[in-house]
Amino acid sequence: MTQEIIMLLAVLLFLFVLTAIQVMITMKQYGNISALSGRDDIPHLQPGLGGRLHRAIANLKEGLHIFTPLVLLTAILGVSNGYTVLGAQIYLVARILHAPLYLSGIAGLRTLAFAIGVLGLCLLAWGLLSGQAFALPVQN
Repeated sequence: MTQEIIMLLAVLLFLFVLTAIQVMITMKQYGNISALSGRDDIPHLQPGLGGRLHRAIANLKEGLHIFTPLVLLTAILGVSNGYTVLGAQIYLVARILHAPLYLSGIAGLRTLAFAIGVLGLCLLAWGLLSGQAFALPVQN
């Protein structure tokens, strides 16, 4: 399994964790019965922390529409180099930082984390398009 695929799995695991937290917040705000039912009595746009978490998850899902195909292309085309690995790693770290910054409402830092994630996507795409070998230092 390539490093890029491992980073994709890590992002998906992070999405799962955020979704589980969202369910817990919804259960706390609206009760177990409402949260586990069809949620007809729960507003689509929840206020406060639940709403921000919903938007952070939606933002992460939108980013996955770009990240996932790029990572899958690295596997399909057999391209894995320093750019693709570093891009995937940067994307993962940026998305992990983005969520709590979104939840806390820190707009400037949240935007910076998002921009760093975009940089990771650009590096990943560059590594795919260039096919150049870029060696990362290996730590023993």
